[in-house]
Amino acid sequence: MNTKRRVTESFEAKLATSRRRERFGAGELLMLVDSQELPLNSRFVRVNGLRPSRGVECQYIIESAEFDKKTEVAG
Repeated sequence: MNTKRRVTESFEAKLATSRRRERFGAGELLMLVDSQELPLNSRFVRVNGLRPSRGVECQYIIESAEFDKKTEVAG
């Protein structure tokens, strides 16, 4: 299963460890993180693009339906 996804339509997602929201733009590459705790949500990290917190990778959460609609499998 390919867990890398490319953003096709800009969206905002919540940072997993806080209430802060981050914007993801078209063309950014994301990678799903396996998480069974929130079955209706997708948890992911940014593979490329701007990274907050001096390059430290953060996990983000968004509703799975919206994530599927606004991203495509990266091939």
